[in-house]
Amino acid sequence: ASVIVYDVRQKKAHALWAQGAAPLDPQAISWYLKNGMPGGDVRTAAVPAVVDLCVTLLKQYGTISFEDAVKPTLALLDAGGPTWYIDSSDGRKIETGRNWYADLARTMRKLVEAEQKAKGSREERLQAVADRFYRGDIADELEAWYISQGGFLRKKDLAAHQTYIEDPVSLDYRGYQVLKCGPWTQGPFLLEGLRLLEGF
Repeated sequence: ASVIVYDVRQKKAHALWAQGAAPLDPQAISWYLKNGMPGGDVRTAAVPAVVDLCVTLLKQYGTISFEDAVKPTLALLDAGGPTWYIDSSDGRKIETGRNWYADLARTMRKLVEAEQKAKGSREERLQAVADRFYRGDIADELEAWYISQGGFLRKKDLAAHQTYIEDPVSLDYRGYQVLKCGPWTQGPFLLEGLRLLEGF
C-alpha cells in the first residue's frame, strides 16, 4: 500500500510507505531459500498494511473518523460479491465457497467498534482501530488463519508493523513536477523512463 498526499497547510507532498514486512520467523527464511517464492501462496503473504495506512492518513492529514471514512466501503461490501477470486500467479478462477465481502465487512465493523469504544482524543480513538487489528483479537484470528493455511506470519509480525512518512522522489518533466513513492515501489523506474524520454 502506498499513497502520496499533498498537505495544503504545509504546501508539501508526503509519501506514505505502508509496505507490509515479510515474516520474522527464521523457519520462513529457511523455507524460502529451499523452495523459492511461490506465487499466490499464503507463505509469501506480507503483513497487511492498508489498515495502518488508512489510520495514519486520518491521524496525520484527515478530519473525519474511521467510521465515517469506511461508510462507502461498508456499503459496497454489504451489497455482496462473488464467491471466487482470480489467482494472480496463473489467472485461474478459484472458487472459495464463501463471500469474502461479508468477512471483510465483519472485520471493518469490529474496527469501527474499537473506535467507538475508545476513550480520549480523535487520534487516540483512531489508534484503537490499528491496535485492535495489529495487536488485538483480529490479530489473534489472523495468526490462527495463517497457521491453519501453512503461512509464516504471526502476531509479532503484525504488532511490529508501522507506516512511514517520507518525501516522495520527483522529476521535473516538460513543465510538470512528477512525484512518485521511493525505491520500495516502481516509482523511481517511471521517473527514469521519463528522463530517457526527455532526450527524444
